[in-house]
Amino acid sequence: MFDNQQDLIKINTEKLDNIIIGRVDPKIYAFTTGTIPNYLKIGDTYRPIEKRLDEWRTYFPDLKKQFEDIAKVDNEIFFRDHSVHYFLENETGLKRLKKNEIKDTSYFSNEFFKDASKKDVEKAISDIKNNYRKNQSKYQYYKFEESRVPLTYNYERLENFEPRPNQKQTIESFKKAVSSGRKNLLMYAVMRFGKSFTSMCCAVEVNADVVLIVSAKADVKEEWKKTVESHKKFSGYIFVSSSDLLNSEAIIKNKKKEGKKVVVFLTLQDLQGKEIKKKHKEIFDKEIDLLIIDETHFGVRAEEYGKVLQSLDSKKNKDLKQELKLNDDSLDDLDKEIKLLKAKVRLHLSGTPYRILMGSEFEDSDIIAFYQFSNIAEDQKKWDEINLNKDEVKEWDNPYYGFPQMIRFAFNPNESSRIKMEKLKSQGTTYALSALFKPQSIKKDTKNNLHKKFVHETEVLDLFRVIDGSKFDTNILNFLDYKKIKEGKMCRHIVCVLPYRASCDSLELLLKDNKFRNFGEYEIINISGIDSEKKYKTTQSIQSKIKDLESKNKKTITLTVNRMLTGSTVPEWDTMLYFKDTSSPQEYDQAVFRLQNQYVREYKEPNGDIVKFNMKPQTLLVDFHPNRMFEVQEQKALIYNANTGKKGGDELRKQIQRELSVSPIIVLNKNKMQEITPTDILDEVRNYSKDRGIDDEARSISIDMSLLNVSEIREEIEKQNEIGSKQGLEIQSAQGDGDDFDSEEKIEDGAEKENANEDVSSADEKEREDFRKKFATYYLRILFFAFLTNSKVESVQDIIEVIKNSIDNKRIVNNLGINTDVLKLFQKHVNPFTVVELDRKIHNINSLANDEDIEPEERVRIAMKKFSRLSESEVVTPEFIADKMIGVLPEKEVKLSASILDIASKQGEFVYAVYKKFGRHVANNVYSIPTSKSAYEFTRKVYESLNLNINKVEKKYTSYQLIESNEIINRENVNINDMSMKFDVIVGNPPYQESISSSSANKSLSKQLFPDFIMTC
Repeated sequence: MFDNQQDLIKINTEKLDNIIIGRVDPKIYAFTTGTIPNYLKIGDTYRPIEKRLDEWRTYFPDLKKQFEDIAKVDNEIFFRDHSVHYFLENETGLKRLKKNEIKDTSYFSNEFFKDASKKDVEKAISDIKNNYRKNQSKYQYYKFEESRVPLTYNYERLENFEPRPNQKQTIESFKKAVSSGRKNLLMYAVMRFGKSFTSMCCAVEVNADVVLIVSAKADVKEEWKKTVESHKKFSGYIFVSSSDLLNSEAIIKNKKKEGKKVVVFLTLQDLQGKEIKKKHKEIFDKEIDLLIIDETHFGVRAEEYGKVLQSLDSKKNKDLKQELKLNDDSLDDLDKEIKLLKAKVRLHLSGTPYRILMGSEFEDSDIIAFYQFSNIAEDQKKWDEINLNKDEVKEWDNPYYGFPQMIRFAFNPNESSRIKMEKLKSQGTTYALSALFKPQSIKKDTKNNLHKKFVHETEVLDLFRVIDGSKFDTNILNFLDYKKIKEGKMCRHIVCVLPYRASCDSLELLLKDNKFRNFGEYEIINISGIDSEKKYKTTQSIQSKIKDLESKNKKTITLTVNRMLTGSTVPEWDTMLYFKDTSSPQEYDQAVFRLQNQYVREYKEPNGDIVKFNMKPQTLLVDFHPNRMFEVQEQKALIYNANTGKKGGDELRKQIQRELSVSPIIVLNKNKMQEITPTDILDEVRNYSKDRGIDDEARSISIDMSLLNVSEIREEIEKQNEIGSKQGLEIQSAQGDGDDFDSEEKIEDGAEKENANEDVSSADEKEREDFRKKFATYYLRILFFAFLTNSKVESVQDIIEVIKNSIDNKRIVNNLGINTDVLKLFQKHVNPFTVVELDRKIHNINSLANDEDIEPEERVRIAMKKFSRLSESEVVTPEFIADKMIGVLPEKEVKLSASILDIASKQGEFVYAVYKKFGRHVANNVYSIPTSKSAYEFTRKVYESLNLNINKVEKKYTSYQLIESNEIINRENVNINDMSMKFDVIVGNPPYQESISSSSANKSLSKQLFPDFIMTC
């Protein structure tokens, strides 16, 4: 029995109804316009009627639609507007509009017929259908010629198309970069840009005799083979694979003797090994003309995925290592192998090089393409605007025809899953979505089949019943049961992305063993499961399987972890359900891009005339980690703006809006579908960061190692303690006033360039890792300043500016140990992609700390969550413990006149607890001795936020200095800012050092003061 709640609670889908289109049948349309009176325009379209009419309204604003009908005689056969035109001219004698017949019109089309009516068009369509039934040949009809994916070993060289405009621009940029001496280049272009074709065009332009393609993904070999062998432009090249090298160790030399050029494809796995393999000797001995590193982001992505899995499995055992192999995917970085190869020019290809761009490997002049889906959508629209209203032009003549629009759903999981995930998080699980889909065993369990059962089976089943439509939940649209998706023939071929291979086996069994309203119509294709390791050995076998099932009108659901999610194409895939965590935007977007390929069928007529039909106008991405989707969207916009030199919040909003207009994000809020705006995204990212520790924020910022080439910066970074170390922030403060902003850097241009060419990467990996941790501490200081300052700052440059004329800001930078001269050098030399990431975090933290719309208590609460420790010996007392300690104070003893001392304040956690328990008047009698100079700033910030007297925070000495002092102090001679004080209550969490135990610290401080009431943690 299915749950009938769906009939009781209705979701308002009005917003979504206007967005979802789905697959569109070809249609005949007709309209009239006062610009050309007494004429009827008759055309056809393979897109929504209103979209086509809106394009015509550019020329005829007053047009009125008179007719529309599907241009099909049955489910498979359809006709063109030419057939209607033929009937009108030859059967009814109606005349077409002639050029210059209407002088006042700004646009001419010969598809206008004088005195034609809706009835004339209806008669034409009736005659066309009757003609087909009688098997007569008066009209042309079109039928799709089905063909399966061929398992071809040699492609026929028939293709002869020219590069698209964006590809031509990339080829020109490549030629320019090479001619100017650039040797390490990046082509950043999204999936379906045609990176392989464009790269081979680049090879032709530089007359490369030997081209080597290296990829971490074996799946992409067939794509490259097809590119090289099928296009006439590459007729001089022979495609060579690893097996060809094995058969002939001198194949490159022999082919060159025959006057041929060679394209060699090798996988990273094939190249790996302690010694150079015999078959590779010719490759390593020779200088390669062009080395193409395909999917260059992959090493970074795989490493990040490994981090997620290892956080879910505390034991790094052989089962986890096997899991990380990911069905032949490599976790090794490409650089380790390709650096051994000698090449004149290296060309890196990636659709998601986010972390790479934030490093220091590529300068602006090295990036020959920077092309995203928003660019494709804009070029597609621009081409239509210029060309589509010409009579001789067809919709499919657009070089970007068939690129789908992605509709993104950001859903929270169903209620039971959400409750379970919250419980997992409370128990310390960081990646709760992946934990929800964890199997009981990640290895094959032949005895009890535990690899086929989820740990949280009940919650996962509930979630899939909601997706299916056999159960209702207010957080998720039952999209498989949504009328417009069904009518638009969407969600026909779904791909589910899961965290473990055994998760695929568990989900396969769950879908087979339970009754569903819609999932029962799908055939399950498990390409990553433990049980199906050998079932689908090749990419082609998977593609063929889905192609065959589509030809039989059968829906599919593919289960995968990472397989087929980088560099592969399954044209039929139109929906993705994303069920795993990832800390890598590369992995996320690479998976998502699998949907964004063209799926176009050709309908042919015996005379050779061709019509192309877009089978996939829209795709659906359904993500059950909404914050992840928002963060990735923000990060992509930041990267784009960094590359184009655009800065600031307004420019960020514009770029996000640009991308949302191409690919909207839909959420479900209170039973109503809503479309997300740029402001929503920025607010959600900021709110999501409230509960993230600031050290986590600092660790997540990319490191620009080229900064170490600037001696002053290197010296400053070397002085930092590693993030998370015992010493924390406490290093020697900047010497002098450190704020001489009128001076100029004394660096010679020539010396700077010479330094830039130094090979920092020659340092061993441990040294690099040490520097990464020290850089993170340096970022930490900058982010601390953004939180502590009362000035509005959105960037490093803003921080530099606000320090100039503010005594408070100068004090903060000195207490945090920030050398402002070095900060200026940092701003000057840092990679733009890194600084834009840092700037965004500065903006988020600063706005959270100073948002007047947030109540003071809430701002302090946020601060407590963001800072857990300043160093190993300065641990911030958790809020609930501070509350508990203050809670046991006898209320009758704590009067308005009572004086209270926090003997070791880190960030005013105890004055905050007093404020909540006894109110502001009592809190204003709390005096604090900070544990360090940096702790002084945090404590002072809390006092300011709560509108308390900041002079009650001691600024001349620290708790550490009290511990180290041999002076005997008591309650009669405690000085707070030169005022001798006596205290009624002493509370605190004294700093802990190895040399002084916490108990002796208590004795050294608390018990020497002889208060009426002592409480320490």
